[in-house]
Amino acid sequence: MKLSYNPDQEIPRLPLERIKYYGAWEKFVYDGEISEDIPDSIKQSWQRCAQLKVDPLALSLPRVLPFRELNVRKRRRSNFIKIARSVIKNLYKLVKGSGFTIFLTDEEGVVLLIDGDPSELEKHKRINLIEGAIWTEQEVGTNAVGTAIVTGQPIQVVGGEHYCVTQHEITCSAAPIYGCDHKMVGALNMSGACERVHPHTLGMVVSAAKCIENQLEIKQALEQVVKANTIMKTTLFSVPDGIITLDERENISQLNRKAAQILGVDGEEVIGKNIDQIFCTKPPLSRVVEKGVMMDAVEVAIEQDKIKNRYITVNARPIITEEEQVTGGVIVLRGKETVNYLVNKVTGAQAQFTFHSILGKDTKLEKAKEIARTAALTNSTVLLLGESGTGKELFAQSIHNASHRKGPFIAVNCSAIPRSLIESELFGYEAGTFTGADRNGRPGKFERANGGTIFLDEIGDMPLDLQTILLRVLQERQVVRVGGYKTIPIDVRVIAATNKNLASRVEEGTFREDLYFRLNVVTVNIPPLRERVDDITVLAKSLLPQISSRLGKEVTGITIQALKCLQEYRWPGNVRELENVLERGVIVAQGNLLTIKDIPDYLVKRPLPSQIVTSELLRLVDIEKRAIETTLTQVSNIVEAAKILGISRSTLYRKIKEYNIYYSDD
Repeated sequence: MKLSYNPDQEIPRLPLERIKYYGAWEKFVYDGEISEDIPDSIKQSWQRCAQLKVDPLALSLPRVLPFRELNVRKRRRSNFIKIARSVIKNLYKLVKGSGFTIFLTDEEGVVLLIDGDPSELEKHKRINLIEGAIWTEQEVGTNAVGTAIVTGQPIQVVGGEHYCVTQHEITCSAAPIYGCDHKMVGALNMSGACERVHPHTLGMVVSAAKCIENQLEIKQALEQVVKANTIMKTTLFSVPDGIITLDERENISQLNRKAAQILGVDGEEVIGKNIDQIFCTKPPLSRVVEKGVMMDAVEVAIEQDKIKNRYITVNARPIITEEEQVTGGVIVLRGKETVNYLVNKVTGAQAQFTFHSILGKDTKLEKAKEIARTAALTNSTVLLLGESGTGKELFAQSIHNASHRKGPFIAVNCSAIPRSLIESELFGYEAGTFTGADRNGRPGKFERANGGTIFLDEIGDMPLDLQTILLRVLQERQVVRVGGYKTIPIDVRVIAATNKNLASRVEEGTFREDLYFRLNVVTVNIPPLRERVDDITVLAKSLLPQISSRLGKEVTGITIQALKCLQEYRWPGNVRELENVLERGVIVAQGNLLTIKDIPDYLVKRPLPSQIVTSELLRLVDIEKRAIETTLTQVSNIVEAAKILGISRSTLYRKIKEYNIYYSDD
């Protein structure tokens, strides 16, 4: 920008020895000529100022932000100002009394903080060098702060290198300040009289700016450490497992509330203690740090004053640096109840059925259900008596679900487990008890059922010596693992079942009398299917849609002839056999009705040739009923049956209802 000369305008005249490049400034301001002696950074800045139409002769500089807006900026950058203030204080101590002023700006050139000799601060107020002033090239022309912000480089602007005449008596040294994200957050400047200028001044400013940058990085790193520590603590105290951290000396450095609860200790009391003082294990847990080994699903016993003979499961991992140095370890504790819950969930040790699942309206069955419901509300042992296939496990699951017990439902078939394994299966075993055993030992069914129910099916087939151990467990409510000596308390509800006559077995000497009386607290007699013939219809109507859906077929009904065949059979296998017969029928059925053709031959009573023709005299209504029944067994839908009988479909429906004929056209 070329300025025209106004002879009436008074221009401050300064001694040329104090104003570097003053002649070059005049040529540029008045003639628009650029001297080759001018540094490139100053030359480029003057050209920018000319393009921005900055008035080089203006006496009132710069613009100042309103107080409220300045306060908003300072609050937003409070951390930056706090760090810079201490650095500026130290820098000022080095130049105190020498006429220098030090100030900090944000990335937009707004003065946030200023310090210096009181006399110099008073002088600088004349050119608005105060907090809130905007020291950019656009507002005040070439100056160290504004130019450093534009170029992103430290710079020293001496006397006549300033674009505006009001700054020709001073020298400014400024350096930009970058944050942790490498973005400029502000600038640091030190100004003084021209005669006090020295190249070292800029070096001091650059060093101070770097110090601020370092402090910003340190603060951010500390904040990240604090944040990470907060996240770790929050995680530590939120997870359902017990967590213990060890330092490099195998001492406990931290543990969460769950770990303290599992151990039965005050968390503060064990901080600093060696891990082997808390757990006596082989191998010791200190090896995680000492040898850098990992441990998975190691079962250990706690023997604190408050807790005796309590087993927990431990997983341990060493903390290894990038230099492969072990600096500590992390131990995860899971109480036996948590481990058992996970195991039971994976293995499906949950009761699915309720009393609503037991179908039938027979009076004997209803009586059995009523006794079972009453027993469910207590913790008494229940003995289920019934033939094979009558639904003893169905009753056991229903009792468990109707009780107040929220633990697992563990079913054990005493006749299906090999004699050599039944004791370890029921009561567990310690590590190294026998060849092929889990090296960490394993809890038995009774421990896994803690807080819930154990269902001992086929109890009549349990070996006599095992009956003795079972009796002791029922009396003392605690178990001792095979190969061990420590007693483990249990809270288990026992439901036993058998299809044998236990009283006869007691007389034979194959079943302990005292165990029989211990089990026979509440007895539930489940009637066989042959004693509740009317329930076969209910069972068939309920089971057929379920079986059809499972097999992907559409057999949802059964003919009268087929149903009558099922009702006449004795069912030695009870409900289980009935379900198998229905499943077989659904598989071979051609239509959506199960017919006599789909029933296995051994269930069907074939009439003799002499029985085919009968001279039986029937009433007219009986003949009509039989005609309808016969027709329905031969056709697959109601429309076709109505045509054959010569009546309307609505009339056929009415007569089916009137004669109580079972038919499903689903």
